[in-house]
Amino acid sequence: MQSQILEENCVKLVEQDGWRRCTKLIRLRADHTSLFVDLVRRSFDSGEETVKILAQLPREIYAIAEPYFGEYFVAYEGGRLVAVSRSWDSFLRRLRNLGYYVSYSGYLSNPWVLVPHVEKKTISVGLSDSGEVVDPLGALDAADYGAEPLKAAYEWIKSMYVGRNAAYAWFNVVALIAQVAASPLRRFHGSEYLDYVVYNVGVSGLNMAMHILEPMLGGSYANRAYGTVIYGAPLSTRKGSKVLAARLLNLNRLSLVLAGQTKETLKAYKHLLESAAGGAVELGGRRKELIPNLRSLFVFADAPYSGAARSLAMRWEPWQVRPPPPAGLPPVKPIYGFAARLWKKYHSRLAGPNKLPYLVKVAAEAIAQEIRGEAEEVATFTENAIAELVNTFLSEELLRLRRTQ
Repeated sequence: MQSQILEENCVKLVEQDGWRRCTKLIRLRADHTSLFVDLVRRSFDSGEETVKILAQLPREIYAIAEPYFGEYFVAYEGGRLVAVSRSWDSFLRRLRNLGYYVSYSGYLSNPWVLVPHVEKKTISVGLSDSGEVVDPLGALDAADYGAEPLKAAYEWIKSMYVGRNAAYAWFNVVALIAQVAASPLRRFHGSEYLDYVVYNVGVSGLNMAMHILEPMLGGSYANRAYGTVIYGAPLSTRKGSKVLAARLLNLNRLSLVLAGQTKETLKAYKHLLESAAGGAVELGGRRKELIPNLRSLFVFADAPYSGAARSLAMRWEPWQVRPPPPAGLPPVKPIYGFAARLWKKYHSRLAGPNKLPYLVKVAAEAIAQEIRGEAEEVATFTENAIAELVNTFLSEELLRLRRTQ
């Protein structure tokens, strides 16, 4: 396949008898799939070239300015992100590990020879400012299923829970949709915006996470790609919970559900819970790297946990749980397309609140408005249950503030 020369950079200029010619240069050329980096030696007299390939890289390589997380080097294959790093050396190592040919030549040490242009590009998974679903790993179903996911979730929840627990379960559903829909706001407000931990205390949350929230976030495929739902403690790592938190937070603005947790397993998420209180994870080493928390966090645990600052706690009652729901209920589909619709139509209203209860109330009103023609009962339940719970949460928060004064 014939390649096209994209750019040439002279690295050795020779002057002789009043003539100046480039006798050594770095040439970038590309075909449909690959970017080649050549070291070209050129005869001063004849212009004959000797070419040595220094690297064969993915065709799409960029230096980008990510609006939420900063500057990165990234590589794509067929539109799918395959390598990303802040460090150029680390970026080349990742490409070698993927099987690309990258020599150890010093001519490859300057990234701006290979990727001279910095582009403004969102690669962190979530919604873009314009309301498009950003999915760099190609793992999300971005279709807008309208009321369908909500109707299926409602049928499951009403068959499983009674009393207050049904409202608590529905609050998690609406809060999840609200947090995904409002993910573009984190660019402007960062970790000071909407960072309550939705903390569920009770024995019934595992089923809720497994059958409702995980499918809404894209199921097991999305989970493997973006770490959307984690059950129990993670696999142990010698580097500790700080590295675990950084891996879960980096380039990710989707909601994260910690399900089936205990007071003991939550110790592994110490830095994650602390970052959700408005901070960030700082990695040590020669280059200090600060990774902000731009994810919303939903915790299902069997006991309260003091490390979850600014938590919005719901205490589920075990006697308000029915036996497992009957088989044959419709599966819950992803909500990314529907959340994108909410952002596009209601972004000015979603941008108004700076506290999670207010945001969930605004989102509930928008959801009810969108689904009323398809699911009247679900729309009415959404408005009533969320309004009641939000008023309760705000009253409890006001009472706590008065006690501390």
